[in-house]
Formats: sequence, structure tokens, C-alpha cells
Amino acid sequence: MVVDTETTGLGHNDRPPRPDGIVQIGYAWRNPRGRVVRWAALCNPGESYLKGGRATEALSINGLRLTDILAAPSARVVASEFRERLDGIRDESDRGIEIRSFNRSFDEPFLRAHPWSIPSDLWGPCLMLAAQEHLGLWKWPKLSEAVNYLGIMPPPGRSHTAAVDSHAALLIHERMLAGPRR
Repeated sequence: MVVDTETTGLGHNDRPPRPDGIVQIGYAWRNPRGRVVRWAALCNPGESYLKGGRATEALSINGLRLTDILAAPSARVVASEFRERLDGIRDESDRGIEIRSFNRSFDEPFLRAHPWSIPSDLWGPCLMLAAQEHLGLWKWPKLSEAVNYLGIMPPPGRSHTAAVDSHAALLIHERMLAGPRR
């Protein structure tokens, strides 16, 4: 399963670090019947993450609207639904569950924090670092670059939304598992 988050800012990666929250979470996974299943939800991380225009720059990148975030269920409610969905995937999958992310060092700390509380032992390797190694690049590729380098048809939808980006990262993961590009 590949997860992606859209946030109010860079949080722990900002200089200096600052508290930020998740405004959209999404995932993609290939079920036992071979079908890609995508899910995403908007969530309201709380007023402290949104007041004073503090999320304006991040929302301009991901194209989410502040009015939609304010009307969304709380992060606590969406985190509970996300954990229930993880349990459902774990039950449906014959292999258990491992969470991947294109940028694990960004997504994992957000998802370890309350109210998400996703344990670190569920996480697999970072797909961005794996793509860098697989492609023999000197720098970390952007998601769109990895899609292009690997010759993958981008999934339908607008990039920088959690379901679409997690779907693209899932396709990258599957292409790399298939072996070297021919």
C-alpha cells in the first residue's frame, strides 16, 4: 500500500521546523484481484494550522481550497477512518500490510503523530530513494520525474492530490519490482 499526504506546510522539514498538519490523505494499493484501489479524504487539522494564512502557500501547490478544508471532518475522525481502512486492507490481503511512500521522510512523521498514530514498524523503504538508486540518478527524483524516467502512463487525476500521487508512486514501485527498464 502506498500512502501520500497533503499538508499545511513542510512541518518537520521546514527551516526552522514548524508544526503542520495533514489536510488530505490518500492511498493506493493493488488488491488480490489485481485492481488498483484508491482512496482519499480531506481533513481539517485544526484552526491553529490554518489561521492567519499559514497554509496558503501549501494549498496553492496542492490546489486544495481552504473552504473545503474548513468544511472537512476533523483530522481525528479521518485518522480513525484511515486506521479502519488499514485494518480492512490487512484482512483482505494475503500478505499483511506494508506502507510505502514516495517520500517516507516527509510522510511518516506526520502519520506517526497524533491523531494518526501509525507505527513505524508498518513502513517499508522510501520509494523516492529506491527510484534514485534504480535509475542511477545523482539526485532524488520528483514523483513526476520518476514517472517519466520509468515510462509510466500517469494515473488519471490532478497531481499533488493524495490519491493520484499515491497511485503514481504505486506504479513506480511495481515498475521497479519488475526489474531494469528495457
